[in-house]
Amino acid sequence: MVEVDRDTDSPDHWVLDLNEWATGSAEWTQAAPMPVPRNQFACVTFDGKIYAMGGQFHHDSEQLDQARVDIYDPVTDSWSAGPPLPKGHSHAEGGTFVHDGRIYMVGGHTTAPGESKKVEADVLALSRGGQWEVVAILPMPLSSPAAAIIGGKLYVAGGSPGRSAVQADMWVRDAP
Repeated sequence: MVEVDRDTDSPDHWVLDLNEWATGSAEWTQAAPMPVPRNQFACVTFDGKIYAMGGQFHHDSEQLDQARVDIYDPVTDSWSAGPPLPKGHSHAEGGTFVHDGRIYMVGGHTTAPGESKKVEADVLALSRGGQWEVVAILPMPLSSPAAAIIGGKLYVAGGSPGRSAVQADMWVRDAP
């Protein structure tokens, strides 16, 4: 019997064809494994490819945030390296989205080189062919917020400024 733990990340990558699912004949199939398995990474589809951004190693013990970005191409069933985040980043899954040709990542946890893990206030953006940049600062650091740009406004809701509290406010500003 294999002992399951929450510190060992799996490279498994599974695909379900939704067109086949609609007809009732879909089955999960394995795809190219993730090159560097991790947990708590953000994920979006951008320009027909899947971006796995940041994440952490060792969920229950060390929680080592990663700056790595891996890009999956479903046409070739292969992964390539994307532009790394400015520092290790995790816990921004619900605050990561695509809008108007850019990927946005709002809040989360970060670990800069030589620093301790902290909750983040940065709003990052990545344009096609570019590097990550800070495009806004939240009024308070937030772990795990939900975010989107709607009607030219950036909405950021929920999240936690620390380990034990959850904030109920929504922050709204002009989109960066």
